[in-house]
Amino acid sequence: MKWLVVLDPIEGLISRTDTSLAVISKAREKGISVDTAAIENLFFETFAAVIATNEEGKRNIVPLDDYDLIFMRKEPPYDLAFHYATQLLSLTKACVVNSPSSLRDFNEKLIALPFVDYMPPTLVSSDVAVIEDFLKRQGGGVIKSLDSFQGKSVQKIEASDRSIIAELTGEGHRPVMVQKFLDAVYDGDKRVIMLGDRFIGASLRRPKQGYHANFANSEALRTELSEREKEILARVGPWMVEHGIHFSGLDFIGGYLTEINITCPTGIVQISELEGRLLSEEIVDYFNRLVH
Repeated sequence: MKWLVVLDPIEGLISRTDTSLAVISKAREKGISVDTAAIENLFFETFAAVIATNEEGKRNIVPLDDYDLIFMRKEPPYDLAFHYATQLLSLTKACVVNSPSSLRDFNEKLIALPFVDYMPPTLVSSDVAVIEDFLKRQGGGVIKSLDSFQGKSVQKIEASDRSIIAELTGEGHRPVMVQKFLDAVYDGDKRVIMLGDRFIGASLRRPKQGYHANFANSEALRTELSEREKEILARVGPWMVEHGIHFSGLDFIGGYLTEINITCPTGIVQISELEGRLLSEEIVDYFNRLVH
């Protein structure tokens, strides 16, 4: 069994908490040969290939078809380099997690819109007046750039904050997402990890201060799913499998679905510590089943 993990430079990752490194380590423990590469190492000449680094640190040119599985773990933002990388990954016969076409098709903010019944009141628009009207009706809200990640660019705003709206929309030319502000965020944002349509673990991220809830700035707490959240996963899970999305992180605030992370979901190390389980082992075993 031979895998390729496409990720950010390893020297910049935090080994104690990084999801990608945990999966790589567990896969190698199980006897899987795992190469790593950055997106700039992907190329095409007659066939799609990669300049890959093996466990011993040796670099080799390897056809992508030589791998059984390719795990795409490049962190956002989704830019043109990321976009072109997914096109090269679409040329291989290897199993790619997550599907390159789904990574292209589904923005991590917009991907949740088919499930709007489970979301807080939500608007996607670039029109300043439309956004102001929405905020007036909702009594304020949060505004997010569509390419933001880890809570970056998320701001709590009122309808009167025209300068912030104008800045994030590029004076009305760039769409943003605006949602009703949920006071429940102060109690925590729940990160739910899915393997295909199966729930494998969750953690409540309670902000240490303010309203930005992520693993970097929050206390990770053990948690369980509510009945409403179970209902949402039962709807979302099969849809994701249908679209080749086999590893995802869903975010909930007060039982409302706010985002679906499919490019580089994190949290398996923290959840494993809280629950006394090795989610990395469950992930490796699931991926093995995908290619058999």
